[in-house]
Amino acid sequence: MTADTLISTKLHMPGARPGVVPRPHLVAELETGLQAGRALSLVCAPAGFGKTTLIREWVAGSKLPVAWITVDEADDDPTTFLTYLIAALNQLDSRIGQAVLESQQRSSPTELVATLINDLARAEFGALIVLDDYHFIRSFETHDLLAFFLENRPPGVHVVIGTREDPPLPLARLRARDQVTEIRERALRFDPEETAAFLNQTMRLGLSAGAISALAARTEGWITGLQLAGLALRQQDDAEAFVEAFAGDDRYIVDYLMAEVLARVPEPLREFLRQTSILERFSAPLCDALTGRSDSQAVLEHLESANLFVVPLDHRRQWYRYHGLFAEVLRLTLPDDEQVSLHQRAAAWYRAHGFDELALHHQRAAADLLPTSSTSRRPADQPLIEPLSERELEVLNLIAAGYSNAEIAERLVIAVGTVKRHINNLYGKLGAGSRTQALAIARELGLMD
Repeated sequence: MTADTLISTKLHMPGARPGVVPRPHLVAELETGLQAGRALSLVCAPAGFGKTTLIREWVAGSKLPVAWITVDEADDDPTTFLTYLIAALNQLDSRIGQAVLESQQRSSPTELVATLINDLARAEFGALIVLDDYHFIRSFETHDLLAFFLENRPPGVHVVIGTREDPPLPLARLRARDQVTEIRERALRFDPEETAAFLNQTMRLGLSAGAISALAARTEGWITGLQLAGLALRQQDDAEAFVEAFAGDDRYIVDYLMAEVLARVPEPLREFLRQTSILERFSAPLCDALTGRSDSQAVLEHLESANLFVVPLDHRRQWYRYHGLFAEVLRLTLPDDEQVSLHQRAAAWYRAHGFDELALHHQRAAADLLPTSSTSRRPADQPLIEPLSERELEVLNLIAAGYSNAEIAERLVIAVGTVKRHINNLYGKLGAGSRTQALAIARELGLMD
């Protein structure tokens, strides 16, 4: 590629959007990193969290010249990427990169980057280099070129990356040297005041404080989620009723996540997301049990680094959850019979690991999905998850006789809490969600008269 064949609009900073909610605290954080002489600002979050808008707000007010590149799939080639980088800097100062552009056919990419660095150093040139949508870069050769540039950049040159996933750059080394400022999903989420400003000032919806609070909770501060909810609200006569019912099955939410997120995910990974979407929280062993895989830990680490709406729940990266709306969209792709099977596997895993309440939650969820005519039926070839103990059979027969939990406790001389635990175990082993279902299944299995 030559300078004559570049798409010039990719080198222009996006125009300011009307009614943007200012984020001075994040701008100040980025500016602090710049003033400290750091090499890199990394703004990394899933789709729709306002990464580009934040970067634009910051660099538009900077005193430094800005070389902006909006990256796309075609820039994955190292030569193409480098040509855009040189052209962007050459637009700011004609002394930068001219020799590089003229010698492209005779030099390797690494030699071209070295020449560019020397040009910048001789010109004592300061600039902000913005690489927006950097997640489109997959070539490790291109990543290596940028890493070389970051390592050897002259003072005053600062790189800004907007991306949906962590780039394979030496981030750990940059952190250890205090050479990177990181703005991530947690910081980019709208807080309650920003949510109110966005919905009632930017979108002019005139919502009540209660409606704003409800949407903030449902979207978890996801800016595009709020915007899509706002667009749908404009078509509603009863805003309060819509907000109360707003969920991941809203067509705007579904269309956005399907097109912008899930369509870009390889099928094996998409299948993993679907199967684990029934879980409110999950770990690698639990995901292995549901999916039949043995590499869930590596998958979860990839999902986290790829910012696929996965939220770590501890510092050891053992437990995670999905963004609520994202999980709801994923569950829309699961037929009921598959959800039943997944809930039953989850219940078995939780019970085997001592999480009786969570096991009961999934067993009831499975029961709720079964057709009414089949709630008391169990396939003949489906064995019990685990045989009933003698005490559980005693409890089962007392339930059949119509005794309450307190009466069962009195007859068996045990605590009411122990009775409840036995009943939970019965539900889990029988695949039932209620006393009536447990009795019907037990009779069909010949466990009682």
